[in-house]
Formats: sequence, C-alpha cells, structure tokens
Amino acid sequence: MNDELKEIVKILETEKTICLLAPSFPVDFSFPDIILDLRAMGFSKVLELTYAAKLINYRYIEILKENPNGQYICGNCPTIVKMVQNKYPEHKDKIIDVASPMVVMSRFVKREFGEDYKVVFVGPCFAKKQEAKENFECVDFALTFKELCEVYCYLEENKKIKNIPETKENREFDKFYNDITKIYPLGGGVAESMLNKQVLQKDEIIVCDGPETLERAIKDLEEFKKFRFVDILFCKGGCLGGPGIINKDTIENKTQKLMEYKDKSRYYQPDGNYGKFIHAFGLDIKRK
Repeated sequence: MNDELKEIVKILETEKTICLLAPSFPVDFSFPDIILDLRAMGFSKVLELTYAAKLINYRYIEILKENPNGQYICGNCPTIVKMVQNKYPEHKDKIIDVASPMVVMSRFVKREFGEDYKVVFVGPCFAKKQEAKENFECVDFALTFKELCEVYCYLEENKKIKNIPETKENREFDKFYNDITKIYPLGGGVAESMLNKQVLQKDEIIVCDGPETLERAIKDLEEFKKFRFVDILFCKGGCLGGPGIINKDTIENKTQKLMEYKDKSRYYQPDGNYGKFIHAFGLDIKRK
C-alpha cells in the first residue's frame, strides 16, 4: 500500500472525514451496501456529487441564457481542460468558468460541515488526483475505486472495519441529492440533464467522448457557429470508461447498472426536501 493510502487509513482512525462518491460508483459497488461499507471503514459522512452537479447545471443555464451567441466547452473533465489549454489555447476562454463537481461539492461540504473535516473524493479517474492537489484547500485526497477497495481490504485484514448497525439512516447518503444529474458520468449526460430547461436544442450541442474526438469538436465549433455547448469527456464511454473502474464490462452494461441505480435510489432518499439551491447560497463555484 502506497504512502497516500496509508495516510487515508490514518485519517480514518484519527480525523473527521467525508467521503464524496462519484456518480459512476454503481458500476463497481452495490447500492445501498456501499454506504454502509464506507461508514464501517470510518468515514464520518458519505455523500454523492449529484447536488454539486445540480448547482453546476444551474450556473451553466444562467451563462447560456445570458450569452445566447456564446460557445462553451464543459469543464467537468480535468484532462479535457488541460488538453484545450495546452493544445488549443485560442479556445481556452470557451471553457465554462465553473469548477468541477468534485471541487464544487468539496467547497460546499467544508462550508456545511466544517473546515475540520477531511474530504476524500472517490471516483473512476486518475486525473482527479492532480485536480485535488490544485484545489488542496477543499479536496484533501482523491482515490480511485480500485484504491478504495485496497484500503478496505487492508482495514479488513487488520480487523479495523467497524461494526455499524444496518439502520435505514446508515444506508442512506448524508443529505443533499438530485436525481436528474445521476446521468452526469454518461457521454452527453451533462447536456441531457439540461435539455428540459429549454436553453439548449439538440442541434446546438456537440457530444463526444475519447481524446480523438476533441479535434473534431474544436473544428466544428470554428466552422459552425450554431454549436453552443461541447459536452466532452476524455474517456471513451465517459466516466464509465475511467481507468480507476474495476468492472471490465461493456459500456452498455455499465450504463444499465447506472440507470438501475438511478431508479432504485428514489426509494432511499432522506426525509425532507434536501438539495434546494438555497443551501448553497453564496457558494463560490468558479474555477478559481
């Protein structure tokens, strides 16, 4: 186990911790069992990132309404952001000035629960590790799903897994959720989750996944001014094709798992209407 994972083990034993679970988690883990497992590992709170995605969508919609002739590139994928900045610097201003779901949610939970909590993002992406370092003031660690399993196995082997009661509360996320943004990990998921807001038409959107599609997207932006929004992810299959995912199944089968979770999770929401915009009033969600 590397030094970073050893540090995770240490903070789980000595600090208050928040696990932020990327919405692609159903590909590798069973819901709601994964929530109980994370609490048994020692996480004080367990949240998914769909609320941050809701906040991001709201700001995207505002920007698109304010600038009906503007062209924008989704900035959720840190690898795509770096590629545009380095390979197509003349288009870097098109990257929408909104932080990624990981960063937005980390800022939010630090404000909501306290700066003394350590925030650990868990997802399918290696690039998130560098993004976490660049946003160290709110993201303490970023792990892949594979690394999470490695930490769990270590704790289990050393008899450090806690005996957590299987109550309804322990098998639910801690507040703040949104259903529609559970499709964020899918190729085109961001754009699709905004279509019903009537700010984008399908023929105004470029959807692509995989590094080879970026060049074509940039050319289309330059050639066709009707395109207003590029929904792009680096990995083929979107985040469901991330290198930190354990499951080697087809993208189609992974997508089915995600959609099954989306349907099932409706019956596991916490009591009360958590996740209103007012909860994040005044939160800075810009890139920097």
